[in-house]
Amino acid sequence: MEILVQKSIANRQSASLGGACRIVFVQVLIVALSAGLAMAQPVFTSAGVVNATGYQNALAPDTVFVIFGTAMGPATLVTATGPNYPTSLSGTSITFTPASGGAAIPAEIVYSSAGQVAGFLPSSIAPGTYAVRVTYNSQTSSPQNVTVVARSFGIATANSAGTGPAQATIGNLNGGLSLVRFTVGTLNSGGLNWALSPAHPGDTLVLWGTGGGADPKNDTGGTSGDQTAAGNFSVNIAGTQITPLYSGASSGYPGLWQINLTLPSNIPTDCFASVQVSAGGQLSNTVTIAIAPAGQDTCSSPGFSSSTISKLGSGNNITDAVLSVGIATNTIAGTKTVTEAVGALFEVYSASEFLTPFAGPAVGPCHMFQESFTPGGKIPNVQDSYLDAGTVTISGPGIPGGKQAVGILSTRAPGPTGKYYYSAFPSGTIVTGGTYTITGSGGADVAAFSVTQTVPPSFDVTNLSSLTTINRSQPTTVNWTGGGSGSVVITVQTLKYNSTFTNANEAFVACTVPASAGTFTIPSAALAYLPPVALGGSDFGSITVSVSQAMTAYVTGVSVAAQQFLPNLTAGGTTDFGAFSGVIAIGQSIAIQ
Repeated sequence: MEILVQKSIANRQSASLGGACRIVFVQVLIVALSAGLAMAQPVFTSAGVVNATGYQNALAPDTVFVIFGTAMGPATLVTATGPNYPTSLSGTSITFTPASGGAAIPAEIVYSSAGQVAGFLPSSIAPGTYAVRVTYNSQTSSPQNVTVVARSFGIATANSAGTGPAQATIGNLNGGLSLVRFTVGTLNSGGLNWALSPAHPGDTLVLWGTGGGADPKNDTGGTSGDQTAAGNFSVNIAGTQITPLYSGASSGYPGLWQINLTLPSNIPTDCFASVQVSAGGQLSNTVTIAIAPAGQDTCSSPGFSSSTISKLGSGNNITDAVLSVGIATNTIAGTKTVTEAVGALFEVYSASEFLTPFAGPAVGPCHMFQESFTPGGKIPNVQDSYLDAGTVTISGPGIPGGKQAVGILSTRAPGPTGKYYYSAFPSGTIVTGGTYTITGSGGADVAAFSVTQTVPPSFDVTNLSSLTTINRSQPTTVNWTGGGSGSVVITVQTLKYNSTFTNANEAFVACTVPASAGTFTIPSAALAYLPPVALGGSDFGSITVSVSQAMTAYVTGVSVAAQQFLPNLTAGGTTDFGAFSGVIAIGQSIAIQ
């Protein structure tokens, strides 16, 4: 079940906080309800107990939190009326019992349903470890330990899942009745006319969320005012550190916090400018905001056309074409394998799926990404389906018979369905520096095409043997030879599972630099985002597409020569993104300390 935190104006107050206008909003919507047995014992799912807006596991006093599970409440959602929420609602109650001993602390209940409950953690709770239990109709769950810290702010996002574009407002636009989006527009919701716009340098932004820290007045709907200095609040936007104008609880809604700030005149402009809040030494979830140059109605980012930005802004599906031919040499636990293959994927993503990898922060040419998912379930950033391009063949030096048909029908669920194209060849088939052509006959979705690409010349990572262990607190240098005029992508990935293998956490750092450089040092600020993993453990890491949650990490140097390729669609138009890449990849499993 998914929770949507949607902003609507419930009350509006003006305050002379550096000219900022505070918009007070909160509305919690439930879009799906899980059925539960009336007398079954409540059970937590792997998602467990999380901040309601940032989805982080660390909670703070004066926070709205969400618990996912089964048999936790009635089949039909029941909501309470704030600001004085009850400690029991339709038979559901939640307690936090100190691990160090002491009486259980009841949480206030915001809403209850079989698959999801939301509660409010009072400001009186002290930091520490707590055993959380849900009781429904006298049946009590097994405990789940949760850490409570002084502050753990979660930024509300447009997808209500704590990732992607922030659900931020612009204080100096339309009286604050605004939402930051990729392009200018309007939206009528709840009888209110919202202005949609990218942010601009000099604008006053308001970030909304929960978890700012204890404020006893806010427990009953009040506010103690600005906590910026007391909570050591700061906001990092696109690498620029900003001290907020105001960081505090909003009147009328227990747990609702806002952070007001002014964008500097020299702030970098980008549709995917990374945003992260630091409060009390704790970092929030990482999200993005769209920032356009002064006077422009639409943001821009390298590789994105204005039409694609508009599609993303409207929530429309995105199509892309990913074609590759090349050689991958991987060494895992001392065993080396060489894979020579060709692949062609014509994919369909929802806007939120496509935007997921852009939610992470960046340090120079290095981008970081993290996500959690249930093994065997739908991975948040994975495409929904594949498109049919008919018969796809490849020709070029070393290919048996000159051509090799590739085509596999995928009916995997809950993963993408449709036809994807892939063929592996015996070692020694693909020729470095060789030119290859992939041809499509045309199918139900993708029109006929032919595109040519050259595999890079010889490529080698010269210090790979010294990269068996990476220390996250120190920069790591990778050296290589060859690669021609293409780009080198250095990716360090990890995939870790929880003890019951019911939840996986993926993280990677990917740095892209010109092959001609011959060397690159991954900054420690980027590596710090990775979790530690041991070499040879049960977890797995991968450098290329995704890293398994194993106690092993994986580092790979990839030499890439790519050209834009936007095939025509049978129904008209072209794909939104596309490239044909010639690749040589070299990698190995590593430990990360």
